[in-house]
Amino acid sequence: MEDINSAQDAILNNVTETPTKNNGRNDFWKSLLRTVLGISISITLTFGTNALLIHLRAVKDRKITAMMVVGNIETFANHLDQCANHMGWNDTLAAYLLAIPIDSLDFVDQNQLLFGINNVTAYYTLNHDKSAQNIFSNSIDIWKNIGNFEFIENTGQCFSDIDNIKEIYDNFLSSTDRIRSRLIQNLESSPGKTLGSKALHDKEYRNHLAQIHSQAEYYHYLASYIRWKNAKNKQLMDITEEELKHFIEERDKKQIGIGNAPEQESFRTPVINFDSLPAIQDWLK
Repeated sequence: MEDINSAQDAILNNVTETPTKNNGRNDFWKSLLRTVLGISISITLTFGTNALLIHLRAVKDRKITAMMVVGNIETFANHLDQCANHMGWNDTLAAYLLAIPIDSLDFVDQNQLLFGINNVTAYYTLNHDKSAQNIFSNSIDIWKNIGNFEFIENTGQCFSDIDNIKEIYDNFLSSTDRIRSRLIQNLESSPGKTLGSKALHDKEYRNHLAQIHSQAEYYHYLASYIRWKNAKNKQLMDITEEELKHFIEERDKKQIGIGNAPEQESFRTPVINFDSLPAIQDWLK
């Protein structure tokens, strides 16, 4: 009888122990599952956040690069307009000088003539900071980050146009220097009795003065053309006029201030100067 009771107790004990073991296993798997899920979520959040930060940083770098390039092109167009505006002032002097009848040049006040002659071809130098162009043109990584082939192609065309425009402008200034040098070297053989009269008797010099107006208009057109092409760059990279203006202003604020630059026309060699010709000034009075 005792053996039967012992067997029954053993069965009952097994029955009551089984749920406890199963609960233990369930708790283990639940705990493991929670751990795995926690680690997975943590990894996902970590890498997802990093990927998001990298993406946002790339987007920001892309916009800054585009702003730097577009701002550089816009600055060149502005400077070209400034040169053309100053050339309009040169054209006013040229119109005055060319309006004087050639047969009256010997009788015009020489101070007035020399002032006009010495300043009419004192053009601004056309500057272009090529740092942004060089960085953009020589970096495959920047092209990859931009990720817009149409923007890259259009920007390349803008920079190519800028190089051509600067060459045209510089050639015009070089022709001015060449005419000035030849004029001074041949004063003695030029018609006219006075210094200003001799300069304004020179046909090549007069033709050069007559071109100033058309040159000024041409450079205004080229500045507008560059802005027109640059407008496409703004659209391709979603850059507004306000953003670009703010970027240029902030860029200029961060530059080290060293005062106003000296006026270029004050230092360009005059076309002709009485005091620089001591050998012939006695008979050119």
